Amino acid sequence: MRNKLFLGVISAVFLLAGLTIYWWYKGESRQGPTTLASNDYVLFMGLDQVDQVRRTDTIILAKLEDQSLKLLSIPRDLQVKFADGTSHKINEAYAAGGPELTTQLVSDLYGLPVHSYIVADFAGVSQLVDSVGGVQVTIPKAMNYTDKSQSLVINLAAGTQMLNGSQAVQYLRYRDSSTNEDLGRIQRQQQFLGLLAQKLSQNQGVDQIKNWVTAALQFVKTNISSVDLYRLVGRVKGFTTQNMKFSTIPGQAQMIGNVSYFIQSPLETSARIDEFFNNKQILTNSDVKVIVLNGYPKDPKNPTRGQGLAKKGFDYLTSQSFDAIAYWNTPDQVYDYQTSYIVNISGDTSKAQRLASALKDPNIQIVTPDQFAQLPPPDGVTFSEGDRYKATAKMLLTTRIPPNDRGVDLNTADLVLILGAGTPLAGPVAQDAGVKTTPPATQQTTPTGSTGGH
Repeated sequence: MRNKLFLGVISAVFLLAGLTIYWWYKGESRQGPTTLASNDYVLFMGLDQVDQVRRTDTIILAKLEDQSLKLLSIPRDLQVKFADGTSHKINEAYAAGGPELTTQLVSDLYGLPVHSYIVADFAGVSQLVDSVGGVQVTIPKAMNYTDKSQSLVINLAAGTQMLNGSQAVQYLRYRDSSTNEDLGRIQRQQQFLGLLAQKLSQNQGVDQIKNWVTAALQFVKTNISSVDLYRLVGRVKGFTTQNMKFSTIPGQAQMIGNVSYFIQSPLETSARIDEFFNNKQILTNSDVKVIVLNGYPKDPKNPTRGQGLAKKGFDYLTSQSFDAIAYWNTPDQVYDYQTSYIVNISGDTSKAQRLASALKDPNIQIVTPDQFAQLPPPDGVTFSEGDRYKATAKMLLTTRIPPNDRGVDLNTADLVLILGAGTPLAGPVAQDAGVKTTPPATQQTTPTGSTGGH
């Protein structure tokens, strides 16, 4: 996978101040009409170049409010439709129509009045970092990568260190090719922006500002007037990292026709935009923590029936942006659930109803922990813990549970989903052959111990 570049916003936010002061030193008037309203959006774009084609590998939508600067990262692989109806990655829009097309696509995609943009070339980041004396970063693991087609060599050791401009570019370009972790790189980009902000706040003198403006100015393009830039500096100059808020478009990577795209979740994205930019408190799937258990009845004539159901439920909920924590079997010696249950641990009915709606199971039952505990046990089974709910809690806590291979505290979840025979998810996967499972960490003391991570 080609390593791309998430860089422009690193310099662009703080170049606002520098560019404004630069024009001021040149004697340009600080008076005149403004085209940038107090709460307007600005699209930051950072460029890379592969095979002589310029693309945007950093795309961040910013909104400057009275007391905060909000930065929403847009993955460069986001699938969008161009005017001719063809699908592309959003980072291809710059080559097709420059910053104007990218800005228009973002505006149309999210229904926001985005008109202003700032574009920065990656070379400006290197010079900017050098001009402020480097940025101290803690690198969690060694980063090594070579791409001869881009003349790119990344070689960074793990640990806390002061990165110069070249090393900062390596840090921001690195992407683990084994996981294709674009979102992880976005998190590093956001972290680096905060660290650079701290460093720049320590360089307030005129001489320092002139130095880094001179170093970075040649790498920046914007349609914001110098008058508006001057006015913006008056608003951002007192900001610290505490005034910055970060978020990312929710969704998942997906291969389509041998091309890796980022497919955003429409409902989650709409909620994220409303919550982040419009300060609306909206419950989203990602706010709901779920543990998934397989309660499919055992069939003596078909002992593999139902295997893989918990994992299938886990994967489905993850694809719908729920915060799926773990998956495993119910603690019953006989998986006797003909009906699916949602055990509402948190007591938040809106979360339980949101999960029920996503499952599209008209027979699913939402119960409290006490109601679940009172369900009668299978014939011949006695719960040594006292009831079904306590047995479930003990099983989860004393068993290595996928996907993290460790015990799970039931109370860390909002809901426990137990998939019964009637679930729509009990399709072909429920008929699959045996699934490799993780053995329990400890021997269950109740006759209701699990035997496999279905």
